[in-house]
Amino acid sequence: MGQILIAYHGCDVTVRDDLVAGRTSPQPSSNPYDWLSDGFYFFEGDSARALKLATASSSRPQHKLTRNPIATPAVVGAIIEIDRLFDLTTQSGIENFTLAAELMVKAYKVDGKEPPKNRPSFEGDTENLHRAFDREVCKMVHALRRHANVEAIALAAQISHSLALNVSGSSLLTTPQLKQLEEATMQIVQTAPFQASRGAFEQGQQVDPSSAIFDDTHLQLAVHDLSCIKGWFLLPGDKLLSASQFDVAQKAMVLAKSQRTAQKPRKRAS
Repeated sequence: MGQILIAYHGCDVTVRDDLVAGRTSPQPSSNPYDWLSDGFYFFEGDSARALKLATASSSRPQHKLTRNPIATPAVVGAIIEIDRLFDLTTQSGIENFTLAAELMVKAYKVDGKEPPKNRPSFEGDTENLHRAFDREVCKMVHALRRHANVEAIALAAQISHSLALNVSGSSLLTTPQLKQLEEATMQIVQTAPFQASRGAFEQGQQVDPSSAIFDDTHLQLAVHDLSCIKGWFLLPGDKLLSASQFDVAQKAMVLAKSQRTAQKPRKRAS
């Protein structure tokens, strides 16, 4: 069993009810601001921050803070089990990110291109929410991991073949041979693709001019392997909408979607 995490997703109330009732499945996002690469995004351990995002998305639809518009802000909780986590809150994760960043920048320069940069996502965005550089580096981290796993599998297969193992495993192997095969197998396990990524996101206003704490800072979790999401739950005190309430909320969501479609494409601040 991997580690169990409790996380929260800010969304429309219709999405919340559909997930909890099992009427829909989570869909990974691949927005240019999805800095931890593609996945289904959560706020780890912070339902209030998830609601804050949902409310902001609903009240400021022109900024398109979420992939889909939100008419009625809500939060859904999730129980997530993860074995392999790319964790940018650890030194190991930061080292992986740093190496991938160096390789990514070199690759762009070899092609004669400028690497992407983190930029404001809309006019007045002082937090550079369009994190194209970080996203591209995280994609590189995952690509390197997948490549290492493919190589590990190929090496294990080569070793197995060279040791002339048969299907029944009846061949007698020496201790060094067994150790060689064991190490190759362990390498496959150690390079298996990350199922999720975690990062600390400093955001918001300083709580005081002398403070280093920002009031919207949070831990963000991007789940890449959706089978890691084991269940959904309502926050304490919340209830599923009745059929008539859901119909009203759904009509509001349809209107919000049509209004977003009618908007001009957002022009990213430069």
